[in-house]
Amino acid sequence: MAERKTPNSNRSGSPSDRKFRLILQEEGTFAERWSMRIQPGQIRALAAMSVLLVAALTYALVALTPLRETAVPGYVSTETRAMQEEAMHTADSLSQVLAMQGRYIQNLRAVLMGKLPAGALKTIADVAPNPNTPAPTLSPQSGEALEDLRNRVEEEDAFAIGSPSSLDESGLWIPPVDGRISAPWNPGIDHLGVDMVAPENSPVKAVGDGTVIFSGFTAGGGHTVLIQHPGDRISVYMHNSRIEVAAGDRVRQGEMVAVIGDSGDHSTGPHLHFEWWESGVAIDPQLRVSLD
Repeated sequence: MAERKTPNSNRSGSPSDRKFRLILQEEGTFAERWSMRIQPGQIRALAAMSVLLVAALTYALVALTPLRETAVPGYVSTETRAMQEEAMHTADSLSQVLAMQGRYIQNLRAVLMGKLPAGALKTIADVAPNPNTPAPTLSPQSGEALEDLRNRVEEEDAFAIGSPSSLDESGLWIPPVDGRISAPWNPGIDHLGVDMVAPENSPVKAVGDGTVIFSGFTAGGGHTVLIQHPGDRISVYMHNSRIEVAAGDRVRQGEMVAVIGDSGDHSTGPHLHFEWWESGVAIDPQLRVSLD
């Protein structure tokens, strides 16, 4: 391959005006096989187009094929991105569930400690949690309305002997301790359960099958256990000397959950304070449990 100037080229002209001929000759005979007239500007344009073509092909090969996952440092694959998005959605859902459960337990603590009126638990627990919203407070009018509703439910339960939630169900639940009632249920003085006296170190038993939803210490109730039973029922065991179960445990009827004691500010001696709640409303435990 050789490059020579044409006889008619202008030697005194500028390099961009000169013309060249690209000739392909046969070796030995020097016979011309192919030739092409070119200019310096054409060579530069051809070189630029070649560079752009190579760059475009390289980009397409890397960006549009799986090769990008190995050729590009730090590139996150599509599968990894999908897994990250799914993990973020799952974490967000779990955080909402945990926030709701935390809110429910806080409200439950407030009810047990007397900071919220009875019946407020269900009303507040049904509200979607919002971390930017302060804890709700109930007006005196709302508290009176809830108290009236609770009294009406109690009256209906007391006289509806044939209903599924009447005294006919008392045989389904066993007494929490082997003892006697020292203070009956009296909602007029906010005594929403019954006090039962039993010998020291007597075991406190679950009145029925269920799941422990709270196991801890409260200022008023001392060592307290709450058990969720089927049918939106909750049994409460307060003033224990120690607790034998943890939140989340499944318990069977008659299983020991605590030991009778005298813990908490509202206790005046060793006894068990036992409460019974249905659908967020406290009722007389003697309507459900045979305590005599």
